[in-house]
Amino acid sequence: MSLLVGLLLGIGIVVTASSLRPRGLQVALSPYGTTPNGRVGLAARVVKLASSRIAPESSELAVLERTPESFALERLVCLAIGAMIPLVTGLLMTWSGVGIPLALALAGVPLAGLAGAYLPVITIRRSATIARRNFRSSLSAYLDLVSIMLAGGAGAETALVAAARVGSGRTFSVISDCLDIARSTRRSAWSVLADEGERLGIVELPELASTIQLSGEQGARMTASLVAKARAMRTRQMAEIEASANSATERMGLPMVSMFMGFLVLLGYPAMHLIGQGFSS
Repeated sequence: MSLLVGLLLGIGIVVTASSLRPRGLQVALSPYGTTPNGRVGLAARVVKLASSRIAPESSELAVLERTPESFALERLVCLAIGAMIPLVTGLLMTWSGVGIPLALALAGVPLAGLAGAYLPVITIRRSATIARRNFRSSLSAYLDLVSIMLAGGAGAETALVAAARVGSGRTFSVISDCLDIARSTRRSAWSVLADEGERLGIVELPELASTIQLSGEQGARMTASLVAKARAMRTRQMAEIEASANSATERMGLPMVSMFMGFLVLLGYPAMHLIGQGFSS
């Protein structure tokens, strides 16, 4: 058992060291996904495999500011740790005098490894949901600021830029960066916002882009549209919060039901035991 554990640890250290070691021209050509001889490297294949099989969407990684490489590395580490848990547990139980079959420990390796590999996916999806919820909450505040500035007589572009610079946080920095990119590349602000919304998986940004485009091309009133959109977003957020609270309330009742069932079993067991003894006698 100890020999097997040492062999697995040695292989993991060698593979990690070889994949992290810089190799000159290979590092320069790594953005293109090929090595100097035109073949995909072993580390690139491992990263691609780990980031493509039952993996989160690219928008979920983008909204968390994560790269596929960092996700693949986290997944490989979790897989290795999960695969090691049955072996280490079997080794500790053997040292403590409790014998465990080697076949049972080896059978638990792939199951624990798969569980460890899937754990980062669950974590990222849950974190992405929370990040998008926070983004939408800040976006409604941004729309209120824009509508206030428009009501004060500011132009559409001036209101968008000034409102993005007033606030702080991820939402305001993303919108400010999009507006800066639009000015520096001479693109329209709505096209940059729409592309960023698709990249992050936030549908409210393309909707905001459509409102800005309609105001810029057809001269439509943007203040009323932004106020209505902000109100609709807040209503949707309140509905989601209420649904989450109701779900949490229902989950809180499960422990009480379980305790009640256990109490009934505790009370009924002596009576059933006495009845069983009476029939046996």
